[in-house]
Amino acid sequence: MRLFGVEMEPKEKEQETKMEPKEKEQETKRTKKRKSARLFGRDLVPERKRSKIKKTRSSSPPLPPAPLPFPLLQAIHDMEGRDQVFVTTKILERSDTDAGQNRFFIPKSEVLWGVLTAEERRQVEGGGGVEAMVVDPRGWKYNMRLKKWVSLNKVVLNSGWRKLVEDNELMAEMDSVELWSFRADSKLCFALNVKRDQRPVINL
Repeated sequence: MRLFGVEMEPKEKEQETKMEPKEKEQETKRTKKRKSARLFGRDLVPERKRSKIKKTRSSSPPLPPAPLPFPLLQAIHDMEGRDQVFVTTKILERSDTDAGQNRFFIPKSEVLWGVLTAEERRQVEGGGGVEAMVVDPRGWKYNMRLKKWVSLNKVVLNSGWRKLVEDNELMAEMDSVELWSFRADSKLCFALNVKRDQRPVINL
């Protein structure tokens, strides 16, 4: 405080602020310790105390299905298709295009089981399977069979799959397919869209 123009400090305050060298050194150490433990108002855990938690990379959300090509939409319309549901997408594997195997492994999908009737599920689970019509991007139709390979616990489309692969010149590990389900006069049908953006560009 000021008194008659002269700065005056209480004697008590001076005594409080005055610190012995040893006490000052201890206070400096405590201050540094507090600074090392806090940064921008947040507590920092010392390196030795950090728990070794393995970070997992979050998977990107699945991309929405591409618009169906007009010939495929026209074929569904001509069949009076209804209840179209997107089932799954998959990059073709070598076994999917192998002519000797003649089948397409469908990735596990709760959606697929949801579009089947109780009787269809029973037939698929039993291994006998159900007949299904598959329409390719050009609107061509193929009679196939949806069944479960019990030994491998995998659901497949087979019978006419080899013909579809040959007609569309599908290539493993380069083409991806999107599978849709729909009904035509209560019959189980699938629409197969092919995305070729996985293929490398060939400069001519």
